[in-house]
This record gives sequence, structure tokens and C-alpha cells, in this order.
Amino acid sequence: MIFLYLIGCPQPEPPQPPQPKYSCVASMDWITDPTQPKDIATEESFCDFYQFAWQYFFFQTSLTKDSQERVFESHRVYHPNTNNQCTLQMSKGRKKNISLIMPRIGKTDFEDKQADQHVLYDQNGNILYYNIWYTDEFCSATDKFIEGSIEIKASWKVVYEKDLNDFFYIETNDKEYLGLVGLHLAIWTPKHNEMLWYTWEHDNNVALCNGTSEIKDYNLTSKEASQCLSDKKDCSTFNFNTATKIQGDTPPIISKPNEICREYHNGNQIEKSINGNDNDLNGRVIDELNQQVNEMLSTLPKEDPMSIWKNYKMIGGIWTKGGANSGKLPIPSKSGNGDPTSLQRGSLELTNMTMETFEQGQSSYIPNCFGCHNYDSNTPLNVSHIYPHLKTE
Repeated sequence: MIFLYLIGCPQPEPPQPPQPKYSCVASMDWITDPTQPKDIATEESFCDFYQFAWQYFFFQTSLTKDSQERVFESHRVYHPNTNNQCTLQMSKGRKKNISLIMPRIGKTDFEDKQADQHVLYDQNGNILYYNIWYTDEFCSATDKFIEGSIEIKASWKVVYEKDLNDFFYIETNDKEYLGLVGLHLAIWTPKHNEMLWYTWEHDNNVALCNGTSEIKDYNLTSKEASQCLSDKKDCSTFNFNTATKIQGDTPPIISKPNEICREYHNGNQIEKSINGNDNDLNGRVIDELNQQVNEMLSTLPKEDPMSIWKNYKMIGGIWTKGGANSGKLPIPSKSGNGDPTSLQRGSLELTNMTMETFEQGQSSYIPNCFGCHNYDSNTPLNVSHIYPHLKTE
């Protein structure tokens, strides 16, 4: 009989708990039981800001309790070039909104210009359209905004019946379909009077300028243009990110559409920021939440009204540390080299490709939201461009 004696054999390692797949975790409850948060969690991490954003987004894009309309459609619609709007009996609801923002005679009755007053044409040659909502709380503001104050801007493109499953869409009085391609949420909170600026886009809007995107037809980038970017060729013939020069009336359709590409994924330069903002972490958190949210939405049945949002993604957000004044830009632009003491945080190059298309990067005076919506605690209401038209003495 043979005996084997094992002396000093190492004991097996105890099983380790599985490591979390994501550092910032999304919740299915945001989609199935949406609630609107009041403020950012105490720690105020990047994760806190973007979890807050997604919860807000899903609440605003969920159905109202008594209709098939979305919550964001239930707010007051902004009338361009109209003063004292808070004294008016404002219409609410999708049908009434359509009568206000859709064309009565022709498409040129739309508010057809974006932040820098340029127009934008999609790959079908159709112009993009814009409208703004704001909550009743805007009209209750005196020295500063109050809790519940939200400003929402949307951008729309003409879509056809074959594409309706890919877009949240509305039908105009002219039996034309408009698909949502961009959505801004500017949210006032008690801790962040500078407002929290977040933006979402349709996930097929544009290719990245660095050529890493899939080669295909996008809403605002042609397949040929995305191929050129991918090939790292001289793509100057596509005249990327250049506004169409219009003389006279703005045509609703043109033969040569714009070619657009995104300079900054998630609104952040690859380089380390000069003001202490963690660009890498900001981008990773956005990507993680986008992936999780898309996976959750993709499990919903097609008839679920929230499932359409699987075709949309968050681009990013921007705020200031501790709700401070926005101050000078922390990034190089036509305004200067960038302020290393800036307290701006998040997506420092935040632009929506449908709303600030031609204001990307160093060639712009206003390469992020605070470049246009400067916040100063001495004049806190001026952070909104629409507020001066709502209440005038």
C-alpha cells in the first residue's frame, strides 16, 4: 500500500465576488417607473450628475398620466419674438403645440435657425426645425429661478413613413412627419443655479471627425463623407461643418445638403484639461450609462412607448463646481487660450450637432453652453435667453 503525504500544500483561494461591470450603474426603474429628482447627490461625482440627467430625461420623455403625449410636451411652448408671454393664456399639449410651432402656410414659418442663427440641412436636403418649451415655474421667478424650472429645446428633421420606427416623431398639420434628432434639457436646481446643461441626440446623426465611426449614411453625414473620414484622406471637398450661405428667404429644401462631423466624442478633448476637469472619467461615465440604458431599452417590447429611446444617446452635460459662476471658458477658443481657474465641469466642449453645429472647438467664440449662457449670481436670470421675453415691465 502506498501512502502519499502532502506537506505544506497551499490552500485554494476563496472565491472572489464578481467585480461590477460598470463603475456607474443605471437602473431599469428609471424607465419603468420614472421619477424626477430634485438635485444632485451629495458627493457630486460625475456619476451623480449623469444618473440625475438620465432620470430627468426618462421622466420628461415618459407619457403623461392622462394622454399619449410625453411630459415635455405638456409644458408651455415658447413663442419666438413675443414679449410678456407669462401674461398670455399659453396653449399646452401636442396638438396645440403643433398649431404654434408647425407651419400655417409653409415651412418657413418655423423657427428655422439654431444657436448661431445658421440653418442646417439634412442629407435629404430638408431644413431642420427647432422649438422650445419651458415650465410654469419660469413665470414665478423674481430674483432667481425656482425648483421645477426647466428649459427644453428640441430639433426635428423631416422623416418618411419607412423611417418612423426609428424616431420619436410628430405629425404636422400638413400631414408631414418630423422626427426628433436633438433634445436639450437646462435644469435649475437649488444647489446649481447656473443650471445643469444636458443634451441628447438621435444615435444616427453624425460621424466622428476622427474617422473612427462606422461607414454608413447618417442623418447629417453622407456615406461617402464618412468613408473619406475613415480613410484619413483629404476631405476638404466635403466642406465639413460649414453653414450654407443663404441669400433672401430661407428655402426649406436645397440640392446640396450640409456635411457634418462631430469633433469631440462626449464633448471632451482627448488631452488633459487645464482646469482640473477629468475629461477621461467624464467620457467613460457617459459611455457606460449610454450602453446600459440602451441594453435596458432594447429588452422592452416594441409597443412599449419608452422603447423608442433606444435610438437616442446622451452626448454629455456641463455644470460648475459647487454652482459657481461660469466665468471664462476653460478651453481654447476664439475668446482666448482658456482659463485654468475655471470651475466649469463635465463635457467642456459640449455641443449638439443639430443645435450648435457650427460652433465646435477652437474656431468658435462659444464652444460650449456657458460660452453662450454665461451665469453670474448677481444676475441669475440672465442665464436663460428666453426669460427676458416672458416677463417684461
